[in-house]
This record gives sequence, structure tokens and C-alpha cells, in this order.
Amino acid sequence: MKNGKTILALAMVMIMAVGLLAGCGSGAAKTNSTAETVQTAAPDTSVPEAEAEDSGTHTVIDDTGREVEVPNSPKHIAIGSMVMPNMVYALQGTLENVISIPPSAYTGWEISMLRYLAPEVKDIDTTMVGDDFSVNIEALANAGVDLVINFDSETDSASQLEALGIPCVLISRAKDIDTLMHMIEKMGEALNCQERTAEALEWYKETNAYFDAKAEEIDALSEEERPRVLLVQKVESLTIYGNGNNPYIAKLVGGEPYMLPVEITSPTMEDIISFNPQIIFLSNFDDYLPDDLYENRMPGQDWSGIDAVINRRVYKVPAGLYRWSPPMTFEKPLYMKWIAAKIQPELFSEIDMEKEIVDFYKSFYDYELSQEQLDEIFRVEANKNSK
Repeated sequence: MKNGKTILALAMVMIMAVGLLAGCGSGAAKTNSTAETVQTAAPDTSVPEAEAEDSGTHTVIDDTGREVEVPNSPKHIAIGSMVMPNMVYALQGTLENVISIPPSAYTGWEISMLRYLAPEVKDIDTTMVGDDFSVNIEALANAGVDLVINFDSETDSASQLEALGIPCVLISRAKDIDTLMHMIEKMGEALNCQERTAEALEWYKETNAYFDAKAEEIDALSEEERPRVLLVQKVESLTIYGNGNNPYIAKLVGGEPYMLPVEITSPTMEDIISFNPQIIFLSNFDDYLPDDLYENRMPGQDWSGIDAVINRRVYKVPAGLYRWSPPMTFEKPLYMKWIAAKIQPELFSEIDMEKEIVDFYKSFYDYELSQEQLDEIFRVEANKNSK
């Protein structure tokens, strides 16, 4: 009988530990104390307090002002934006409870460190949510989705989901670092991951403080000392980041970014030639490389006379947990320091990006990067002919 009780107690410990680990990665101490309680007390049929809390709900006021009742521990999450899954992983430490992401989020996973940290994404569904933020209401309902996270533009689908009893938290797009921090904070509320969220926001605050300390030196730069910067999203279509967070960061660190009026989505080749960028950053939303510009291989485009091309200062932007180029990627502080060291290498000579990345991955994700993975993050092969 004594052996039977011991086995039962150990089984309860394992069940409760699994339940706690399925959350946001902040309950290690709770797991230990719970295990001690079960081992020293007689087993009973009451619901453990931690399990009861996990099965409950909490209220989130989303960025449309709606009060949304969401599960404390969602089991089947659908994410409507390609830039949000990396945030969800960063705050939860897992994507095992995410059942659908947009196709572009999946292709981002394929080229990022997330495929090492979250291999569970390999077989995830990419049909129930689209790259245009649309969602298949019926499919999500049939899949038992218990939380949808999307942008605040998707109010119609949120109302339809709500009518079926599926909570949908809508979050505003970030336009600068402060609003990106707000996105992370709101995401943490939806996922009930307060501890990890607080750690992330503290990292952002430390990064802001670092650049605040550089502000006087940046402000003192003359116009000639501020290189002209072009932030490219897709080369073939000449789609660029011409407003919002990325130009904001480029200016913050001492560059002069190419800006577009809000109503215009891309410049002409003539516009770019007239601007004559001295540094060009290429995103990872396509496969074009600096060499394609150096060798002037783009059909209908002529990069041969551009200063950045002549001086070999075209760079493929790194991709860590996700592509660093999008304005709303979680690892934006790492992007800020990387781009600062490229735009103003003398002012930011103390930045050691390899150390920054290795230390962050170890401290926040508890993951040790290999040299091969570091080279992959930095796109060393893609940037081999850039200075």
C-alpha cells in the first residue's frame, strides 16, 4: 500500500509539472514547491490551485477598447500577423500551443533561429490565417481555437469570432520603439506571461537608455557626417521602409533615411538615383543579395552609379529569432545596435554584436548559439563582398 501511494504521488507530480511547463516559462520555482507539497501530503481528489488558475480566464482590454475574456493558459492559438509568432515564442518560450500562423511567418521560421528553438512549427497549419491578416472563421472554430491574436484593423473578423465564443485580442501596429514596447506588453497580457514580458521590456528600456546616452553625439553630427540610408524590403518591386519604425531607428543612430509620403509605397529607380544612398540594407523577404546590386543584375534597374554600390556598402540584414527588418520584430534592440554599428561605426565602436547576440540568446532563451548559427544570423555568406 505504501508503494502504491508513492507511485500515485509521483504521478501527480509529473502531471502538475507538465501543466506548469506548458505556460510561459516563469513557473520553475512553483513547480519545485508543488512537488514537495504532493510528496509530503496524502493524495486527494481536489483540483490543485495551480491547475485551477490555469483553467481560469482573465480580462484584456485590447487596442480597440474591447474587453476580451481570454484563457489563462490558451491551448490552441491562431496568430493573424506574420510578425507576431516570434513575439509569442519570446514571451512563452514555446509555440507548442500555436496551431496556425500565416505563410510568411512560416517562411520566416525556415530561415531563422526559431527553427532550432521551436522545431514544433515544422508541421503547423498555414491555411487558416493569411498574410493579409484574414482568418478562416469556420476552420478556426472547427480546430478548437481558444485565442486569436491579430492587428487592430481586423475588427470584422474579431466580431465574428466573438459571436462563436472565440476570444480575439487586437493589437495596434508599432510605429516606433515605444509603440513596439506597447505591442509586447499587450501580447504579454493576452498570453498571461507577465514575468517574461517584464524582462523583455526591461531589455528594451536598457537599449533606449544606451541610445539616449549617445544622443548628444548624434545631434552634433553635420549633414555630411550622416550617411544617406535606403531601407529595402523587396528589391525587385523597389518596396522600401520609407516611414515608421525603421527610418526612425536609422535617424536615431545617425543616418539620413530615405523617406516616403504615407500615400506612396515605393519609389522609382529615378528617385533612388536622385537620393543616391550611401548605405543600403536589404531585408530577408526575398533572396536578392548585395552581389545582385554590385553586378547590376536587376532587370529594369540600374544600380551602377549608386554610392552604396560603388563603395560596397550594401548589407543583407540579419535574421535571428525572425527577420530583423520588419518594424515589429521582437529582437529590434539587436537590430538597432547592428544598424548603428554599420551607419556610425566610430560612434558605436564599443558594440560587439557577436557578444550581444550570444549573451542575449543564453540569458533570455537559455540557448547557446554555435559559430555556424552566428554566421547564419549575420548572413556572412550573403555579405561576403560587402565592406
